[in-house]
Amino acid sequence: MGEKRIDFVLENRRGIYRWFVFLGIAVAVIISLLAFNFFGALRDSQIESIQVSLNKKAELAGKDIQNTFSAMYEDMLFFVNNLEPWTYERSSNEELAFEKRARRIFNNHRFILDTLIVTFPNQTVSFHFDERNNFIRTFQSGLVQFENSGSRIIHLKNASKGVGITVVTNPDRFFNDQLSNFYLGIDTKKYIWRDGFLFPVNVERNDKDFYPSQKVLNRLNQDLELGLKGEEIGSISLEEGGKGRQATIHYYPFRLVPFEYKYGVVFIQDISKVGSEVYVNYFYILFGLLALLVLILIILFKFIRNIQVSNSAIEASAREIKELFRRQTLLLQESKGFIYFQDENGKLYSVSEEVKQVLGYDPEDFKANFRKYIRPEHNEKLGEFIKDSTDSRKDNLQFEFDFRHRDGYWTRVKIFEKLLYDELGNFKGNVGICTDIQEKFESEFKLKESENRLRAVLKSLPDLIFIYDNDGVFRDYYVKDKTLLMVPPESTMGKNFKDIMPEPMRSDLINAFEKAKNTGKLQNIEFELPLPIGKRIFEARVFKLDEQRMVSMARDITVQKLWEKGLQEAKEAAEQANKAKSEFLANMSHEIRTPMNGLLGIVELLEQTKLDNKQQEYIQVIKDSGKSLTNIINDILDYSKIESGMMELKLSVFHFKNEILRVFRIFSGMVEKKQIQFTYSFGPLMPGYVRLDKEKLVQILLNIIGNAVKFTPQGGSVHVSVEVEPVLEENIILNFSVKDNGEGIPPEKIALLTEPFVQLDGSNTREFQGTGLGLAISKKLIELMGGELQIQSEVGTGSVFSFSVFGSTIRHNEELRESQIFGLNEEEVQLLDLAYRCPMDILLVEDNNTNLIFMKMLMDQLGYEVSIARNGLEAVDLVKNGRFFDLVFMDIQMPKMNGLDATRHIRAIKGAESMMIVGLSANAFSEDIEKAYAVGMNYYLTKPVSIHEIAKVIADHYKELSIKKEA
Repeated sequence: MGEKRIDFVLENRRGIYRWFVFLGIAVAVIISLLAFNFFGALRDSQIESIQVSLNKKAELAGKDIQNTFSAMYEDMLFFVNNLEPWTYERSSNEELAFEKRARRIFNNHRFILDTLIVTFPNQTVSFHFDERNNFIRTFQSGLVQFENSGSRIIHLKNASKGVGITVVTNPDRFFNDQLSNFYLGIDTKKYIWRDGFLFPVNVERNDKDFYPSQKVLNRLNQDLELGLKGEEIGSISLEEGGKGRQATIHYYPFRLVPFEYKYGVVFIQDISKVGSEVYVNYFYILFGLLALLVLILIILFKFIRNIQVSNSAIEASAREIKELFRRQTLLLQESKGFIYFQDENGKLYSVSEEVKQVLGYDPEDFKANFRKYIRPEHNEKLGEFIKDSTDSRKDNLQFEFDFRHRDGYWTRVKIFEKLLYDELGNFKGNVGICTDIQEKFESEFKLKESENRLRAVLKSLPDLIFIYDNDGVFRDYYVKDKTLLMVPPESTMGKNFKDIMPEPMRSDLINAFEKAKNTGKLQNIEFELPLPIGKRIFEARVFKLDEQRMVSMARDITVQKLWEKGLQEAKEAAEQANKAKSEFLANMSHEIRTPMNGLLGIVELLEQTKLDNKQQEYIQVIKDSGKSLTNIINDILDYSKIESGMMELKLSVFHFKNEILRVFRIFSGMVEKKQIQFTYSFGPLMPGYVRLDKEKLVQILLNIIGNAVKFTPQGGSVHVSVEVEPVLEENIILNFSVKDNGEGIPPEKIALLTEPFVQLDGSNTREFQGTGLGLAISKKLIELMGGELQIQSEVGTGSVFSFSVFGSTIRHNEELRESQIFGLNEEEVQLLDLAYRCPMDILLVEDNNTNLIFMKMLMDQLGYEVSIARNGLEAVDLVKNGRFFDLVFMDIQMPKMNGLDATRHIRAIKGAESMMIVGLSANAFSEDIEKAYAVGMNYYLTKPVSIHEIAKVIADHYKELSIKKEA
């Protein structure tokens, strides 16, 4: 019985043991299932957090790329619209300002721009940074071609000014720079999608690429083609055809205006290993639990009587674990934060490790000293807020305040706390999550500041600003001066402007309103409005504020319109006065030069006859006086042309050194008479032939060297030096220096030298006569030729006049032929027997008796029998009757028919198209000469003309006819 009882007891014990073993196994399975479900929930939460973060970063990256590129494109549009075609033609200041703007644009968009090419009407200049970070400017000829222009090149033109720019971008560098700002963590890749292809970005050495499956690529291509953002969990591999891994793919489309390609930012993260560390930890925990279970079974077997207590404890633990899971799930929904626990006294007894990432403090340090890190004024408010919440038995609370980061700066945080109470309602503590919201706080603060500034600006503007909805109903206004309105602005709120505005303003505003709403472009209108204070003229701009609102800004421009009208009237009056001045100078030129032509011509003919010494002396006095008067007239006319902006450069090709020596020979008589030591020197690299305005250069040299010779005392010295400075390719700078040892100029009077009609000695008894225009004209001509006049002088020592002009060298013989058709100089033409050596049929068309007598005597002396016509009508009749002359000297101003009309009629006669017609006129303005060439004249001589000029024209024309006959 005893054994049976013992066996019964043992069997019962064995049954109990088996029951506990079964119960232990069941508990182990339950724990495993709970752990697996917990792991799944945790892994899903991690993946969801990763997806939210990558979605946000992909969108931010796409918008940043698009906005940055759009800012560059808008800068380029502003840049090309403000280009001027004369930037490199007027002054170095304009050029320097332009290049500063180009460099500023490069610095603003350094990672986008590769090369900036600016095209002007006459040249092309490009800018880029070299490998040493030097800003390089390069002048280029012709158009520059680039490959792959659809994804790198932007062409912008300003057709109205004839300028344009070509922007060469570097998309790869730009994308790498933009996406380097976004850290995605490990097992992630960044790509740029373009028209169906993925291009990796920020690739490090030995990085392995991701190869998404075809299904993922199809979905990604389809959405990005339609301009849709999205996310996808799919399969990827580390090599083509490799084993698939699970990954989350996030993409966001963007456009790069003006490129036609479609782009997208693509972020891919491998999530196949997410939560794997939990599996490992779970394995060790499970192993420990099993070992612990064996130990518990042994202990439970001995302490079977305490099983109910243990069950109660397990039940309580289960409830605590469930509550912990609930709290943890709640807190994990927030990002960039940490979890903390406080008791009823406010003591922090637990804080998660994330506090170090958010605020930089170690958990133990933060638990002990967290109140010291709260901004003092916020700490006091926080204490009061928590006390009020617990007193009113609130379940939770939210609050924002500032924490001091470990690095020393203040950062904005937001706390969310769950308040815990016991069954009696006593506060037992709280659990909370603290989140860093500094970025959001700053964004909201800046937005508020921006709105306040905008409102302040709008209220201070003199414009009449109204805001409408898309139907035209008044919603808001900013009006500084209500006297400019027909009705008070507050009375218009809620009404439609179409019901208030009078015609014709109503129709104009409706038209502008609809265009601005439909096109999104700003519309401008002007209108008049009768007001109680009088009629006013307004300029209004209508544009979209956003998708739901429209804005009109009207400004009173009555005063501006009145000013513009007055300015236009003043401009027209000034143009009329300038025209009258030009006509007066032209008439004075003609009236003075016509008798001077006869006077100097007769004197020149008389000079060719046999004269005794006394007669020769008288003739020379008359000749010098006439030339002096002619020079005075030329100075006055030249300065008038320069002053009115009518002086232009006439480029020609000539032998530089020979022409300079010819100028020096002109002063040989004065130099010999005053026994002046005249020397000159030519620097190295002296060109053979040059292209520039020879006549103006000669005029400058005659004025400056003439002054030096004139003001140098008897037995003094004058030295002229010429240096050449190469610039770019065939362009050169010619530097001239004229040094004398005259009396010198006081420093305070140097600036007066280049003033018109000013002489240092203005008395009637001065030694040297003149108009005082020579240096003034020379200074203007030098500036017109791209140079600058500099004067250095010391009283008692002498003066140095230095200047420079721009030109270009000529190295090809074919470019010289045209300039050498008329190759004879006046001195080389032999007057004796010219008619015998150069026979031709000549017609003289002249109405002035004095000039007619002079020209006939001149022709007689050269040996020619000439035909005479007293006006243009007679000349035309002679040609119509079959007289095709070899050479015609045609006066311009004549009765019945002037020389221009006569030339036009002669050119229309068949057979007379090739007749040589030389214009003779006292009008020396460039527009008069251009008119002569325009109607068909071959050459133009300005009165007074000399016998040598006439002889040169005859000899050159005869030479040209001979060349044509031989050909």
